[in-house]
Amino acid sequence: MLNNSKLGYHLLDGLAFIYLVALLSWFILYQLSGDRFAYVSLFTMLAIYAFIPLPFAIAWGIRQRQIPLLTLAALNGGVFWVLWGQAFSPKFSQPIQSELVVLPYNVLGWNEEVGSQVEIIRQMDADVVFLQELNPELAASLETQLADQYPSRALDAQVGVNGMGTLSKFPLRSAGKVPQLGWVGEPQWLRLEWQNCAIYLMNIHMSPTNFLNAEHINQTNALRQSQAQWIRDQIAPGRPFIVAGDTNSVPLSDSYRILRQKLEDAWQVSGWGLGHTFPGSDGPGSSRPQFFGVSVPQWLLRIDYIFYTSHFRATHAGLADFDGVSDHRGVWARLGWTGNCDAAQP
Repeated sequence: MLNNSKLGYHLLDGLAFIYLVALLSWFILYQLSGDRFAYVSLFTMLAIYAFIPLPFAIAWGIRQRQIPLLTLAALNGGVFWVLWGQAFSPKFSQPIQSELVVLPYNVLGWNEEVGSQVEIIRQMDADVVFLQELNPELAASLETQLADQYPSRALDAQVGVNGMGTLSKFPLRSAGKVPQLGWVGEPQWLRLEWQNCAIYLMNIHMSPTNFLNAEHINQTNALRQSQAQWIRDQIAPGRPFIVAGDTNSVPLSDSYRILRQKLEDAWQVSGWGLGHTFPGSDGPGSSRPQFFGVSVPQWLLRIDYIFYTSHFRATHAGLADFDGVSDHRGVWARLGWTGNCDAAQP
């Protein structure tokens, strides 16, 4: 019996060692390659969940007084803190007198029961709402029910997932065309007139990865990186810019890093927690994955964002209520104005 116990302890020691080495190896490979390798990038999307066993490995190392295990566990704990620690750090932003509230919201284009979505938008009462997958049913309801609340509307409703729409309490007009780079729907590039300032807006829905095929993963990673590079190249000094929508990218992705080269992430600055926005409903048309007929748990990923230039500072960020039908939920932020304004800029 004693020998069996020792064998069991050795087996657990070995499993803990393999787990900790594998976790650290992923981090090193991720740092070296980013999204270059399809299945590494796929693992990276869900990497946070690979750290769930870490406290048990730490407890086992303490129990067994295994210095090598504890050293590996401490290194992996440091990795977790570097990657996700800021999400749980206290935020102490102070309100700014001039604030713009924005809400990106993927409404699931195949859904025709739009009453709850109209109500979410009404209750959130954001100054600017960026909608992805806007279908004709929701667009018609917005025109009839929220016209007074949002007198400026740029609605490109389409059957399916390619519709886009922007609602605003302030005047909107087109600011330019966006090249075909594999987007889901054509992004809306708009100019917002707010407090005598010209604010540039971009409502985006970036290319998704829906399959486990390595070639497809690499292709969609490359598409999102090209899309992110194009957005980044439109950011110019002196031009206030807000980019919001469904990026189909997690914060550890290369496309996210490209966007962050010139843009701040409102959730990272002023949100608390992981801020996961996908997947929600598993109803018709939803992208919530299923395995052997069983849907994966809700809210596994953060892929919906509000990005902004240094003309703003995010003071608060949060998640909208779940509407019960979309496979996303909205994310909102208060963006305080801190820059200079040139109302006459082209």
